[in-house]
Amino acid sequence: MNAGSATPRRSLSGRIWRYRTADERAVAAVVRATGTSDGLARLLVGRGIAPDQANTWLGPVGMPRLPGVSSVLDLDHAAALLADAVTQRRRIGILGDYDVDGAASTAQLVRYLRAAGVTTITHVPDRIAEGYGPSAAAIDRFRAAGTELVVTVDCGITAFASLQYAAERCLPVVVVDHHVAEAELPAAAAIVNPNRSDDTSGLGMLTSSGLTWLLISRLHRELGHRGVRDGLLPEPESFLDLAALGTVCDLAPLTGANRDLVRRGLEILARGGNPGLRAIAAAARLEEPPQASHFSFVYGPRINAAGRVGDPALGLRILETDDPEEADHVAGLLEGLNRRRQSLEAQAYDEAVTQAEALGADAGPAVIVVGEGWHPGVIGIVASRLVNRFQQPAVVCVRERDQLRGSARSLADIDIGTPVIRARRAGLLEKGGGHPMAAGFTGSSGRAGELVAFLKDELAQARQPDSDERALLLDGILAVSGANVALGTELERAGPFGVGNPWPCFTFPRVFPVQARIVGSGHVSCLLADETRGRVKAIAFRSEGTPVGNALLRGRPLDVAGQVQISTWRGQRRAEVHIQDVAKCHG
Repeated sequence: MNAGSATPRRSLSGRIWRYRTADERAVAAVVRATGTSDGLARLLVGRGIAPDQANTWLGPVGMPRLPGVSSVLDLDHAAALLADAVTQRRRIGILGDYDVDGAASTAQLVRYLRAAGVTTITHVPDRIAEGYGPSAAAIDRFRAAGTELVVTVDCGITAFASLQYAAERCLPVVVVDHHVAEAELPAAAAIVNPNRSDDTSGLGMLTSSGLTWLLISRLHRELGHRGVRDGLLPEPESFLDLAALGTVCDLAPLTGANRDLVRRGLEILARGGNPGLRAIAAAARLEEPPQASHFSFVYGPRINAAGRVGDPALGLRILETDDPEEADHVAGLLEGLNRRRQSLEAQAYDEAVTQAEALGADAGPAVIVVGEGWHPGVIGIVASRLVNRFQQPAVVCVRERDQLRGSARSLADIDIGTPVIRARRAGLLEKGGGHPMAAGFTGSSGRAGELVAFLKDELAQARQPDSDERALLLDGILAVSGANVALGTELERAGPFGVGNPWPCFTFPRVFPVQARIVGSGHVSCLLADETRGRVKAIAFRSEGTPVGNALLRGRPLDVAGQVQISTWRGQRRAEVHIQDVAKCHG
């Protein structure tokens, strides 16, 4: 694996190829400290891992390290409130978001409290009929069911009116949320959110599923202090697969505490893990050992499909059940909903791409499209795909009579949540919130033009002057013969990979796409061959009709940028290249 040239170049899709730099002395120090190969050491140093951190990064998986957990405001108070409810056998209401992070958070609480003998009343709002977060109607439902304490997970931090409504009716609410908080906080008995302006824990990268796991850990300890732990309560560690699921699917950076959490969660899942996740894997015919990417591309889409185009309670239902037959039944329902979601998504995506491409140079600092007839449940996925295609923040809106619904996604270095919150404060939206990588909102369709102008201005100011959102960072140069199982296995030690710790990407110079063809839903599959007679299976996902796909189908020699990944088929491991970009042959 060669280091690569320092000279940037532009690809056929318009992206700038840049090689990560690695200080040679630091690389040598990592090799000495860890005994690993020069290639893996170079990979770590290029990602900012210092020699004195390398052994920890590559070392055995342990419990997540959370040095700031004692500083998370209201965490202990929230655990005490829950412990009071447990010991007094009071009913607890749990209101979760309809996405994966919300379902994973809610399921953790339900499973733990059920084991503690507590009756829980759950509610997952319908995305279209109710919208995001707690409402007065939901509060009334909890009160009618005899609930004496409510916990909102992955929502609630901006639910000022609804939580005030609950406070006026003497129903205490605990908020567990990671979305951006405002200076003013809602009326709640406890607010666990490291993104509060007064929180100094430094754990703002955690998702709600990670925060819920922390809360359960503190509750477990508190119940032990009160003599409640009788051997029947599950260890909090057993829920780390659900915490990992929400962390990856909510696009949290896989560094620091999140990386520890996901690594341990994958081990829990590999040993059996949650029954619902096992059922989803079986229905999807997933036979490989679990990886972080499976959360994103196998488990997450199916759970999300329930909240996007079906019954939002199904995502929670499959994660909270212990009944294998029930899990298998719901997994089958989710498979069908996921196929429907894919169809609706494809229609909206094609129309959104046409609209975005028509904007051309007028697109500005973000791709912002407004359509009609698109299913509101898929616009978030469409926004994510637009980000991948155009390498810019994307906002996808749909008009529904006089209402405008929108979903936004962004790149790692551009905050999309804050502009949406500012738009709400400016009166351009009725509801709106999120975090740096994703946001959602509703407003009046009559103000769509004002909103688009406002968001473009905000995002133009948010972009760093020296940032290049079209850059593709490369980790080195490989011959085709170097893309093998041995390399893929070694690279896995630096994972799990995702946001904040992307899959290693290499240049394969002057390769020939052999037997290139379109497969599946617009993917281009081929063999990459070079002059050393090496060959490796490769695929460019969703590249049909793009400069990357078109170039591969022509079969002429190219420089290819791709990730070496290991796939398992009928028990056999093999290496393949996931193509990210192509360029004319260098030199």
